[in-house]
Amino acid sequence: MKLLLTNARIFTAGPAGTLARGSVLLDGDRIAWVGEGTPPGEADAEDLHGALLTPGLVDAHTHPVYVRPRLEEVARRSAGAGYAEIAQAGGGITATVAATRQATREELASIVRERLRAWPAGGATTVEVKTGYDLTQAGELAAVELLRDLDGAAGLPRLGVTLLAAHATPPEWSRRRAEYAEAAAGWSAAAAAAGAEFCDVFCDEGYFSVEESRTVLAAGAAAGLKPRIHADELARTGGSRLAAELHAVSADHLLRITAEDADSLAAAGVVATLAPATALSLGVRPPVAELQRAGCTIALGSDHNPGTSGITSMALVVSLAIAGLGLSVDDALAAATAGGAASLGRTDRGRLEPGLLADLVAWEADHEGAFGWAYGPRAGRVWLGGEELQL
Repeated sequence: MKLLLTNARIFTAGPAGTLARGSVLLDGDRIAWVGEGTPPGEADAEDLHGALLTPGLVDAHTHPVYVRPRLEEVARRSAGAGYAEIAQAGGGITATVAATRQATREELASIVRERLRAWPAGGATTVEVKTGYDLTQAGELAAVELLRDLDGAAGLPRLGVTLLAAHATPPEWSRRRAEYAEAAAGWSAAAAAAGAEFCDVFCDEGYFSVEESRTVLAAGAAAGLKPRIHADELARTGGSRLAAELHAVSADHLLRITAEDADSLAAAGVVATLAPATALSLGVRPPVAELQRAGCTIALGSDHNPGTSGITSMALVVSLAIAGLGLSVDDALAAATAGGAASLGRTDRGRLEPGLLADLVAWEADHEGAFGWAYGPRAGRVWLGGEELQL
């Protein structure tokens, strides 16, 4: 069945720019036509009454496979406790690992399924999802399988599954970080077979060194996993340069990089995925102007995780990118659509163009300026592959 959505303000995130009054024709799970006026042929028509219509948003960085948030830790951090201080006291990633290992696979699957249901209400139709809270071979592979099985489930966004076994050094490998990195690197082939598409590593001060990260990502690439990297978030340790060296699909956070690092990322075609909520929580802004000057494609992620960001609304992430990172409304929306698709290597979404997936959002607003004003405007209607979701 063909469906014509008419009388909308359309942010295409593509060469057509923004159409003040346009229509989009959906044919099955694809976009058949976008423009002003009416396309030839018959179709059921729905008047959107001037609502803003955008591509489905893409959350390019999340950590959803955990049992519960660390709320006490959040309160401590707000009172002045530092990231390293909390980790040394047994908090941080280690605390979540302990809780995750205690959950049964069925319990964890139920929790993660319900958690992911929240993303479409914030406008996201595609979400990158990482493992990284078990840190054993069996547990990490089980997390990959869990996420693979949820991809395509009714009411959930599309998923891009990332192996993040090198998220931290687990307690049983204490003081043997390099050995653990080698071990985790060896799980790549099995993770690819289980359904992972990407391989990631936390390359930063107190976590994995550049050399250890190179070992992990090289093994992932050899197994067919596309490299991603947490880079230069807590300190400038060289993660972004490693991303450029390995032609990673994405380098994330980038709070401490220099203009020269930005040039390296742009030259290598690495997408810069920024997490506004994390930047605000740490009180450090990534060098957006330098990334833009260098010509980097920018994507956005919620960095949803149990310790620092409970955000599931990409609409709010867009607003935070505008207010907190200094992106323009158009640039922030482009980063959350076409930029996010690029971060995941997806060429079939992120823009409203003929032939692409019919993933769209009609917002309870009549102009994209709402993202700079409402701090997370409401998604009125969401279509995934041409099918409207119940929000």
